[in-house]
Amino acid sequence: MARIFQHGSYKGLGLISIKYLISSCSESRFLVTVSKRVGNAPLRNRLKRLLREAIRHHQHQIYQPVDVCFMITKKPQRPVEQTYIESSVHQAFQFLNAQTAED
Repeated sequence: MARIFQHGSYKGLGLISIKYLISSCSESRFLVTVSKRVGNAPLRNRLKRLLREAIRHHQHQIYQPVDVCFMITKKPQRPVEQTYIESSVHQAFQFLNAQTAED
């Protein structure tokens, strides 16, 4: 996964940012990180849990294997709901499909 940070491309999607790299593996791999600047441990764990659940629901939408790091680095201005996370992950996967189609 260190290759993602060294050679990967970046895309900001509001609260969530992604770094991604086309994978040579047969399946997509996902990494979820939440910065300590976001808040206390229960908030960070809740955001990670919501993000993992959204990834699990939408991972079938990726057409080519990609290594993706989902990052939350800024403190949310208001409470984050599952629908916002779901729509951000869906938007990220659409973006990744467009990028892999171009390559």
